Amino acid sequence: MGRFQDKLVLITGASAGIGKVTAQEFVREGARVIGTGRNRERLDAVRDEIGAGKFVPIVADVADAGSMASMVTRIVGEVGLPDIVIANAGIGHDAHFVDTSEEAWRELFETNVFGVVRTVRPFVPGMIERGSGRVLLISSVVGKRGIPHYAAYSASKFALDGLADVLRVELVGTGVTLGTIYPSSTVSEFQDRTQRVGLERKPKRPKRHPTIKVARAILSMAGSRRPEMLLSFEGNFMAVVDKISPRLVDWILSRVLQRRKTELV
Repeated sequence: MGRFQDKLVLITGASAGIGKVTAQEFVREGARVIGTGRNRERLDAVRDEIGAGKFVPIVADVADAGSMASMVTRIVGEVGLPDIVIANAGIGHDAHFVDTSEEAWRELFETNVFGVVRTVRPFVPGMIERGSGRVLLISSVVGKRGIPHYAAYSASKFALDGLADVLRVELVGTGVTLGTIYPSSTVSEFQDRTQRVGLERKPKRPKRHPTIKVARAILSMAGSRRPEMLLSFEGNFMAVVDKISPRLVDWILSRVLQRRKTELV
């Protein structure tokens, strides 16, 4: 008997990276997983790997309101109300503020913010009526403190922090709880798909989380009522110091940015 025996878990962005590994870990712990993504072939490959019946693939794009509405209808009608909803799907963008187009801003918010709303909001009323449920938002350490080259991405993740603050309080006494997870840089396909404009990132990036670490942190959060979890020492340190002395963090990040420019010359 696993920790999540017979629980129904919805994970968006489950065709690769953190979402896929998280789905595998939940199934190992006895859960049945509904995994969504935009690519049917990838989702089917995950189903074949995990096992039909344990992983239910549904093609849906969090950036498409119609697609998500169809997903909700199918889940509620054919599978059931999830016990745990994990808003994992997201995209990245690496560029100076002045190089970030309005189109890029809209794309980031459509996926990282409105996509989360489309994932979570349809299921909350049913969870409240049932008197139980757990909602998890997968954010980023840059949603606690913005860093250079991530203006739009940081802003989209800060938006999730505001959403989480409100929803945690609105859910008090309902039996439904919300938690937010803040990974730092993670070894996954997400980094390869991140849009980059201007300076290229150095090919080697130290202190990256293995995907399994993030997945296990998600399971830990799913089994608790904890409101948030930052996954790295550096992320925790930066968040704490930023509350005490934002100017000090500004100075540290400016030094890092200057060194990056020098190394790329």
